[in-house]
Amino acid sequence: MTMAENPMYSRHRLAQRLRRGREEAELTQQQVAESFGWSPSKVIRIESGAKPVSVPDAMVLMTKYGIAGDEADRFVELARAARQPSWYAGYKAIMSPEFEAFLAYEESASIVRDFARNVIPGLLQTEEYTEALMESFGVAEDESRMRVELRMKRQKVLDTSAQFFYILDEAALRRQVGSATTMQQQYEVLVAANERPNVTVKFVPFKVGVYPLFRSPYTIFEFPDSDDLVAYLEKPETEELLSEKTPRSGRQSPSDYLDAFWRVEHSLALDISEGDWL
Repeated sequence: MTMAENPMYSRHRLAQRLRRGREEAELTQQQVAESFGWSPSKVIRIESGAKPVSVPDAMVLMTKYGIAGDEADRFVELARAARQPSWYAGYKAIMSPEFEAFLAYEESASIVRDFARNVIPGLLQTEEYTEALMESFGVAEDESRMRVELRMKRQKVLDTSAQFFYILDEAALRRQVGSATTMQQQYEVLVAANERPNVTVKFVPFKVGVYPLFRSPYTIFEFPDSDDLVAYLEKPETEELLSEKTPRSGRQSPSDYLDAFWRVEHSLALDISEGDWL
């Protein structure tokens, strides 16, 4: 099964290409807007990805920027895909905007690297583990049911051609969530996941001590046909998305997280099968 492309991610890819096309044509947003009788804000929203661009608008913009042939055809398809509802649209009530973007990146990435400090990563959780986790967090029954459903449906992405690399702190493996049977089943699923050709699961033992960027969970996304790198940071009271293309002064960048992950993976982490979990 090949990688999917999420409508939100399709919209952002198209927005980036249209912006680059305008810049290569040496046109300002104001000039483009005036040439079509649009408001300048319409061009701004299209290029930011905040507004889905219609297929006719995408076609006239690409013509104006000199984008033609196979490349134009590909981006017309992106415009069509970007206007389709995502498979998780029915779960918006339980998602923050940051997590919705996270799902879009997760579905569209070619490489996903995930560091988990306290609990097993969502894509590797059993249904029983997730249910126990929701109960321990005091999540209401209706919301819990939706969250469990969403998490189980997300796991289909593991059947694509994308590559997944996981590093778990030993605390995530030692902490019991639910019954002993639930944990036994969870360990078996982790070992089985590690046997997939596109999944690698490692853990960092307690004896290693403190290691780079171990304080909070994070996920790093790489994408096909793009040099962007995105990091999703999960903190106790908030979520944050960082892009390599939009660095923030004084803050660590996605490449900093990638470097830390790489160092831990190759010098400190052990294969999941090397632990006495079963």
